[in-house]
Amino acid sequence: MPTRIFRFLLLCAGFFLLTSCLSFRDIEVKDFTINNVTMQGTKIVADFSAMVNNPNRTFVIQSAGGDLSQGEQAFAHGQLTQSLTIPGKTDQLCSGQLQITIQDLLTALRMGTDYRSWDVESFLFSGDVHVRATWFKKKFSYKKMPINQLINSLQ
Repeated sequence: MPTRIFRFLLLCAGFFLLTSCLSFRDIEVKDFTINNVTMQGTKIVADFSAMVNNPNRTFVIQSAGGDLSQGEQAFAHGQLTQSLTIPGKTDQLCSGQLQITIQDLLTALRMGTDYRSWDVESFLFSGDVHVRATWFKKKFSYKKMPINQLINSLQ
């Protein structure tokens, strides 16, 4: 009889431990800036940084990639060049690099050659973001989500 009670208590403790590991608090992304942009033909490499307030455990954005569109017209494919570690329980500056391949040159030319004049808030993202925290992995899929909402939704 004591072994049944012990097994039941062990199972309950494991369940509570697992559910406490799965609860996440909101992550806040502030001061997202593009530091440097390098154009190489139809490829654009953008170095970025952001102040991230992560009250949770450390997690890693393993990969992120998808199509960028402005309105209904898809014009580029973007992807994170390497995984990005977001330190836990801290407010820290994180930086990474995006590689954007222009697929519709005419739409890109209509936006202008100076990226600072682009209306970034009108850009929409359709793609996947893969996140890993210790042994848990999760895939976030997005369909035509505004870029600024995407940045703030990675929780």
